[in-house]
Amino acid sequence: MEKRIVPWTDPFTGEELIHEKNYLVGKSSKYPLKDGIPNFVVSTNDQIQKQVQESFGEKWTQSDFGQNDIEFEKKIKPIYLEMMGLEENDLNIFNDKIILEVGIGSGSSSRLWSPQAKEFHGVDISKAVYRVPLNLKNLAINPILSQADINKLPYLDESFDVIVSNGVFHHTPETKLALRNSLKKLKVGGFCIFYIYKKKAPIREFSDDYVRNQISNLSYDDAWEKMKSFTDFGKSLSNQKIEIFIPSDISALGIKKGKYDLQRFIYDYIFKCFWNDSWGYDYSNLVNIDWYHPKYCWRHTEEEIRSWCHNLDLTVNYIKELESGYACFVIKNSSII
Repeated sequence: MEKRIVPWTDPFTGEELIHEKNYLVGKSSKYPLKDGIPNFVVSTNDQIQKQVQESFGEKWTQSDFGQNDIEFEKKIKPIYLEMMGLEENDLNIFNDKIILEVGIGSGSSSRLWSPQAKEFHGVDISKAVYRVPLNLKNLAINPILSQADINKLPYLDESFDVIVSNGVFHHTPETKLALRNSLKKLKVGGFCIFYIYKKKAPIREFSDDYVRNQISNLSYDDAWEKMKSFTDFGKSLSNQKIEIFIPSDISALGIKKGKYDLQRFIYDYIFKCFWNDSWGYDYSNLVNIDWYHPKYCWRHTEEEIRSWCHNLDLTVNYIKELESGYACFVIKNSSII
């Protein structure tokens, strides 16, 4: 394997691993390589985490979302920039940095920062990571990839200048723990940019948990079919362009007064029924299943996130509230034990 800046280390013992034939090998460990990508999560005892792993594995391997250059630039890139709290001209902050993306999926978000990296690493717990080389084929030079758990990353502490994570920490057993274990791999003075789901209005929170309890117990293919009724509903309401007026705040339910498109009102306050004409049917259905199929799907408040930053000795550059989550930019001030 080519010499690089940040080497592989055993995620359990911390010892450096060497390449022998189709494996990465340590004194007491051996991890298989597939297409040059090591797998550090051959098995897991957490059945809920396994379900999440399989859900995102199917999502990113069954869909070409974010992999078409023109489509990405026109439709998806603006959404990703907003989710990370960035503008196009902010991307130079990644220039010549050693970058780790945790929860890389099939690499669609990576198109924002991998081309500028001095060395780019990406990990994902799912099989989707094996699609990343195809997605980044003309963008990133020699991306270094692994199938790995965020909480057991195959690197020494304080190895990276930058860590990025687009909507992943909340899909783990504990959001704060996933953030903490990722930040261990960040150098003191380095920065981390991430997106985390926010708590919604009370009825929406109840409905989401109720629906997720049903959808997440289905196979991915069955869940895909089940979610079509939600997508059909969102599309129908969007096409009807019905406007409603709420005369005063309904504070007990988190509903604010004002005019609403009915589809957007139900989406914000009742249940997720995403529809986007420019994205089309399959991508809209993908957004809905992405929300309801993974069993781990925590939502948080800005106060929670700020308390984590305080406890982990992070300087908050920004926490920007968006429609469904928070875009966060933090700087690491000291080592994390």
